[in-house]
Amino acid sequence: MIFKLNPNTLNMRTRIILTGFLTIFVILTFSCTPSKEESPQTAKLENTLKSVSFWIDTITVDPAALLASLERVNQAIDEIGYPDAGYKLWKIQGDTITEFKFMLEGYWPDQAIYDSIHNHALYIEAWDPDTALWNKLDAVLYHRFIRVK
Repeated sequence: MIFKLNPNTLNMRTRIILTGFLTIFVILTFSCTPSKEESPQTAKLENTLKSVSFWIDTITVDPAALLASLERVNQAIDEIGYPDAGYKLWKIQGDTITEFKFMLEGYWPDQAIYDSIHNHALYIEAWDPDTALWNKLDAVLYHRFIRVK
């Protein structure tokens, strides 16, 4: 006896099987993916404090050297436990303010964390190799700002 399958039945069975496999695959994919829970130390903190300093460069310091220095300092800040805090370097356009060359922007969760970071040994050590580089620049303005809520 030859067993004949109805083509519509075969398609329906194939769809049910494929749907079942797909459902199992999706469930296993999401259940096996580790969830990344943030610890209090790595939880994203809102930056409410900003420090800004303007620098005069009379000897043409290489901005790449300044950036490399800040990358090391930002890495130390990250290791201390505050990956969303740190520094950004801005070069001031010559046609806007000719006497200043750089603006250094610091962004911090709050004053207490700012103080904690600046007193931490890793932060202090990160600045040590480039003290002479930064001393070539003249810091003329420094201000801290608190975000208004």
